[in-house]
Amino acid sequence: MSSKKVGYLAGVFDFCHKGHVSIIARSLELCDKLVVAVVSDRYARKYKKQEIAHNENERLNMLQQLNMDLTLVIVDNNEHEPFFNEFKITHLFHGTDWDKDPYIDFMGREAIQKNGIEVVMLPHTKGISSTSLRNLQIERKT
Repeated sequence: MSSKKVGYLAGVFDFCHKGHVSIIARSLELCDKLVVAVVSDRYARKYKKQEIAHNENERLNMLQQLNMDLTLVIVDNNEHEPFFNEFKITHLFHGTDWDKDPYIDFMGREAIQKNGIEVVMLPHTKGISSTSLRNLQIERKT
């Protein structure tokens, strides 16, 4: 049995701001490999119920430009278990802008437990969010 730690971090990553960079870097420090699941345009519109400023290809490109050792995938729904299985995920990362139990429920408690995935909540970067950046962009346009 391998002791390799494989992390999974899912998000929209619109604007790819310092909070995103920080959680990616902290997640990388805690695992040997990090899979970053970028939410598709279609699912982001449904899930976020707001306009996404950058399309999925732009958001993938922003993450690639970080020059970090990431495996990038696109997730088009809230079914993460196929990625958990494909990459043998051992750790699931998210910021503390969510409470842990609701996040586990959102990501699929049964799949997380079945796969023995450890859920790690990392401190949210205060003072920055894609929503605040989006609102600032809207204000500048009006």
